[in-house]
Amino acid sequence: MKKILVAYSGGLDTSCIVHWLGKKYNAEVYAYCGDILGLSLKEKREIEKKAIKSGAKKVFIEDLRGEFLRDFAFLSLKAGAVYEGDYFLATALGRPLLAKKLVEKARKLKIRTVAHGCTAKGNDQVRFEVSIYALANDIEVLAPVRFWEFKTREDEVLYARANKIPVSQVSKKYSIDENLWGCAIECGELEDPKTPPPESAWQWTGRRLKTKPAKLSIGFKNGIPVSINGKRMSSIKIVEFLNKLAGSYKIGRSDLVESRVVGIKSREIYEAPAAFVLHKAHFDLERLVFNHELLHYKEKVSKDFANLIYRGRWFSPLREALTAFVEKTQKKVSGTVYLLLKPYSATVVGRTSPFSLYKKELATYSRGDAFRREFAEGFIKLYGMDIAKK
Repeated sequence: MKKILVAYSGGLDTSCIVHWLGKKYNAEVYAYCGDILGLSLKEKREIEKKAIKSGAKKVFIEDLRGEFLRDFAFLSLKAGAVYEGDYFLATALGRPLLAKKLVEKARKLKIRTVAHGCTAKGNDQVRFEVSIYALANDIEVLAPVRFWEFKTREDEVLYARANKIPVSQVSKKYSIDENLWGCAIECGELEDPKTPPPESAWQWTGRRLKTKPAKLSIGFKNGIPVSINGKRMSSIKIVEFLNKLAGSYKIGRSDLVESRVVGIKSREIYEAPAAFVLHKAHFDLERLVFNHELLHYKEKVSKDFANLIYRGRWFSPLREALTAFVEKTQKKVSGTVYLLLKPYSATVVGRTSPFSLYKKELATYSRGDAFRREFAEGFIKLYGMDIAKK
C-alpha cells in the first residue's frame, strides 16, 4: 500500500488533502505538523484530532521553535537578510526547515511520497519542493491543490462536510501564515494595492496602541541576541518578549507589493515586531564594529542572502558559501544597543561594544582632539588625483 506523508497545518486545505489523497491513491496517509509558532497543548490536541478525523493514520507534531530561531531566523538576522526592503522572510525561513523535517520523517517511516497544500501561484510550493529535492531527489512530491477538482474554497467546504471532515473558519477573510519570526496576511481587500489595510487585518498589532515610551536594551554576542534589559534570556523568550512589547506600539508592520518567484506581483502585509527591532539593533552594532569596506560589502551580501531565502534556495551551494562569510563577520558583533520605543517607531539611542571602532579622541571637536589635521590636505589630493581636472 502506498504511504504518503502530508505537511499538515490543521487548516481546511491540508485536512481535505489528507482525506483526498487516502481516497484517490488508496494510501496510508500520515500527517506531520512542525510547530514554529508556539502552539498550546490544547491547540496541538485539536490539530491531532482533526487530522485523525480527516483520515490520517498517525499524526506527528514537533516543537521546532529553538531550531528555527537558531539555524534559520537568527542566521538571517546575522546576514541582514530583508527582502525588497520590507519583508523579514518569516514564512520563507520556515519552509526549508519544514521540508528538512518532512524528509527526515519520511526516511524514518520508509515513505517515498510527501505532499503539501501550497497553491500553484505561490512561493511556498517552490520553497518546499526545491528544498525536498535538494535533500532527497528520490522522494516524490505531490501538490494536490495544483491538480485536484476543487476550484474554490467553497468546493473544499462542501467536500469536507460530505466526508465529515471538521470545518472551521469557513468564512475566513484573509490567508494568514505565522511563526515566531512574523505573520503574513493576504487576500480579501488586500488584493487591491491602492486600498489601505483595514485595522482589522492586522493579527498581532491590531490591539490598543501603547503610547507611553519604553526604553529597551538588547545584548548581542557574535551577532545573536542574548539578553533584554541586562537579563539573559533564551532565544524563544527574547523573540516572544519583543513581539509582545514592540507589537504593542504597532512596530514592525509593512505593506509590500512584492515580486514572487513565479513571476507575478502580489500584495501582502506583514507583522514582524521582534524581527524589525532586532534587525535595526543588529545593523547599528555592525556599523560600530565594522570598517567601511566590510560594512558596505556585507550590505550587498545581505540582499543576495535575502533573495536566496525568498526564492527557495536555502540548500544551495551559494547560500552555504555566503553563510561562511556571514559567520566570519559576526565574531565581533557583540555589545549592547539601546532603543526607545514609541508608537510606530523604534529608535536607536545608544550603543556600546568592546570591539567598537569609534575613538572619541579622533572624532571630538573639543579638548583632547588627537586628529592630525596636517594629514588631511595630502590625503585629499591623493584621494582625488584620478578625477582631478588636468
